[in-house]
Formats: sequence, structure tokens, C-alpha cells
Amino acid sequence: MIRGYVITADHEQARLANVQQLLSQLPGLKKAAAIYPEKQRVPFSSRILATARHRRGNPYLPGELGVLLSNRRIWMDIRATATTNEHFLIVESDSQINDLTLLQKEFAALTSSYDLFFWGAWLGNMVLKRSTRSKVDETYEVGEAFLPSVSGAYGYSLNRKAANHLLKKTGKLQWPVDEFKRYIDPTYLRVGGIVPEVITQGPGVSTIEKEANARINWTLIKLLNIRNQLLAYCS
Repeated sequence: MIRGYVITADHEQARLANVQQLLSQLPGLKKAAAIYPEKQRVPFSSRILATARHRRGNPYLPGELGVLLSNRRIWMDIRATATTNEHFLIVESDSQINDLTLLQKEFAALTSSYDLFFWGAWLGNMVLKRSTRSKVDETYEVGEAFLPSVSGAYGYSLNRKAANHLLKKTGKLQWPVDEFKRYIDPTYLRVGGIVPEVITQGPGVSTIEKEANARINWTLIKLLNIRNQLLAYCS
């Protein structure tokens, strides 16, 4: 059974049906309460947000702080309770599973060689290093993720080693949690992924802030994807 967490909040009524579907698809998941600094008390959040800057000077959004804290709380739970190299799956309230059969059948086998594994990333634009790619079946390939193409936290799994590393690297507020490529040490963690996405981010409006949606530059993403494809092919 796949164990893990779905990050959700009681007020996310529009996503309630999707959360219930995720829990029914994967009974080993449990709800993890999402943290919303604008709706609940988070010690020192105002002071932290007043000084934090990222993405070329953009202010750190309260919702981004909440997502980071929500994931950190899960990592702490994994660090405290995991006793083996088992991977724990983390999804969000709008995550959608494209291939439940493959996920259930191959989860343990595909994650066994990695500490951190992405079942979906960067809205489908993650690429794998060519020298490490191998076929899972006629549709999917697995391999080492080309780290510059990794972004997003809507479908990933990790073991205790990765949880501990992520906690150390995010102890000081600097990058949004989904910008893994900015802060993890790829020489320490084995980072893998599968393409195309097995878990995707569902349609809808971000529950962080409208400004978060406005920051998505699709033209830049397309250009970076071309670059990443070329670099990953040579690696």
C-alpha cells in the first residue's frame, strides 16, 4: 500500500470532491492540514514576509509561506516515523492521478533507486537525462530528473533521507518549496522522475493568491523547455 499525504484545508470546498477521490484511490494517504498564514496564526509570519524576497526581488507571498510550512510539517512526520527506505507520496488538494494502475503497481520499484521522485513536475515540462532513461512500458519512461526542469510539489515522493535533507535546506526562508532545484544538493540526493506525468495539477485557480497565477510566464517556460530538452539529451 502506498502511504502518504494529501495537503488540504476545510475551507477548500471546491476541491473537496477531488480530495475524497484521492483518498479513495489511495487508502494509504492521510489528510495533512494546509497552513494558511492569512487565515490562522503563524508565529513571526509578518516579520518573515516583510524581509523575504525571491525571484529577482518579488515578495514572498503568504500562501507560499503556507505551502512551505505545510510540506515541512509532513517532512518532519516522515523523519520522525519512517524506519526504512520507504517512499511517502505527497499530493495537493487539486492533484489528479492520470494512471492509478501504474502508480500502484510500480510505485515501490520505480522509487527504490531514488531519494526524491517526481510523478509530475513543472506542469508536464520535466525532462530526464537521456543516459539514464529506461522504459517502464509503451507509454512511460523513468530516469534521473534534469534538475533545472523540476518545479512543483503536486505529485512527488520521498524517503526519510530526503525529508531530513529538505528540512535542513529550507530552515531559512529563501525559495518557494516547489523550487527544489534552487536549494537541494543533487550530489547528495538521488532525484528521479517519470514522463509523461502520472500525477498532474488539476485545472482551477490557485489557492495561494491571484498574484501567483500572474507570475507564470508561459513563453519563458516554452523557451526554457527547449533548452532543457537539449541539455538533458546531452547528459
